[in-house]
Amino acid sequence: MSKRRMSSASQGRPSLLVPIRSGSQQYVSLSELRETMEAFGVTPSPSGPYNGASVGRRMAGFRPSGSGPNSVVQTSAPELVRRSRDLKRNNPTAGRALDLIPIHTVGTGIKPRFLCKHKATREALTRLFEEWTKVSDADGGLDFYGQQALAVSEMAEGGECFARLRSRRLSDGLPVPFQVQLLPTEQVPLTYDIPFGGNPVAQGIERNGFGRRIAYWVYRQHPADYLINASNMDMTPRRVLASEMVHLYNVTRIGQLRGIPWIARAITTLHQLGNYKDAELLRKQMVANIVGFVKRASTENMDEEELAKQWGEVLDGIGGEMPAVAMEPGTMQYLDLDESVEFNNPQDGTGNFEPFLTRNYQDAAASLGVLYEELTGDWKNSNDRTFRAQFNTWKRQVQQWQWNLVCHQFNEPIKNRFIAYAVASGAIKVPKSVTQADLYRTEWRPHRWEYLNPKQDVEAQVAEIDGGLTSRQATVAERGDDVEVIDEQRAQDQARERDLGIEKKAAAPKPQQQGQDL
Repeated sequence: MSKRRMSSASQGRPSLLVPIRSGSQQYVSLSELRETMEAFGVTPSPSGPYNGASVGRRMAGFRPSGSGPNSVVQTSAPELVRRSRDLKRNNPTAGRALDLIPIHTVGTGIKPRFLCKHKATREALTRLFEEWTKVSDADGGLDFYGQQALAVSEMAEGGECFARLRSRRLSDGLPVPFQVQLLPTEQVPLTYDIPFGGNPVAQGIERNGFGRRIAYWVYRQHPADYLINASNMDMTPRRVLASEMVHLYNVTRIGQLRGIPWIARAITTLHQLGNYKDAELLRKQMVANIVGFVKRASTENMDEEELAKQWGEVLDGIGGEMPAVAMEPGTMQYLDLDESVEFNNPQDGTGNFEPFLTRNYQDAAASLGVLYEELTGDWKNSNDRTFRAQFNTWKRQVQQWQWNLVCHQFNEPIKNRFIAYAVASGAIKVPKSVTQADLYRTEWRPHRWEYLNPKQDVEAQVAEIDGGLTSRQATVAERGDDVEVIDEQRAQDQARERDLGIEKKAAAPKPQQQGQDL
């Protein structure tokens, strides 16, 4: 230990030491380093180099939590889920925002295109999957693409969606003895953390020493459905292997185990806007109501008997008792003698009502990642160019959800299990020449985007194909179609036209380039 370090320690005061050069055993305290810097005119800021880290007057009250990704979920998720579901039920704007996410992400379905090089096997897989999609739902309410939409909707509303991969008997008569059961976030208890077999369990997820998911702990039914079969309700979570479960959620932080409702950042805004609109509606109703008050004056000559007599005549005229009535149009309210009514006179905020809502709905749309125009139906400040620019960015975001979440977390595990059961059950026969990797090769085709300007968009695609910038196969796949199916259908159309003697229409002449002689 150097003399400098020994002297610092011998003084009996704690001091943080730093090396003064690489590889050296000599140390200097931070206080001494600061004195040296000040001697050279370098004065460090007490708040650090970033103003955002200041602890001065302006930022003194900004002390956010430093909780980790799972602590945040553990603390806030249950209440966020309850509030998100309530807004989905009762708040029209929140419901519309949450509905837009599956509408654009799934549409009518993200469909697989099997890429096995063996044509017969590829066609067999395609036909079998089409048959299976109709009976994929273990609850029998949806087809596979309906389950996709419901899973994404549940992920947006509840933060996540689970799916259990259910084996079935051959005698059940399914194309493949396999079905998918969707489960809400509440059926995997967030507070369950009892270790199992030496493996830690956190938030209902069991992992091994390497952090790999081994199992999920799952309730047999929704824990809040106590009104249905309450006497037979089993509140003991069951262990389900991770290989039998699918977990769909948006991972926003490294190490995050569970999901958060997508509407979390907009809950306060949308809830308070709902209350504000209700108050404004009630104010309008009160202004529109016409209510009359009858006041009977007294004179100095009236004694108590005369006052009682006149008030008795009033009570007889209205039925004997003084009713407590609400303010409804046409109401006539009688008052006691010498009573009067005064109303508050709130300022009319009608002039700022719409701009105020617009600004806050824009914030809500931004927090949810949806377009303001689609959220509110307010298109008055948009045109073709501005909306196209917004929509292109929105499509990129939706494509992230499609590929990173739905395809990777939901579609791929289900597709892999489907193929495994199809082969094991003998539903398809795979030649020995087909490798396992080739058998499982698949690409996913989302529901195509509608053209914003059909003529320009199609002409641009044709120009890209003619210019060698892309292929028909890639362009058709972007539309959500299968080029092989389209080519077969075109060949069938041409054969049918020949058989019926239908003459082909002449191709439309291409437009002349600007400046070209006609």
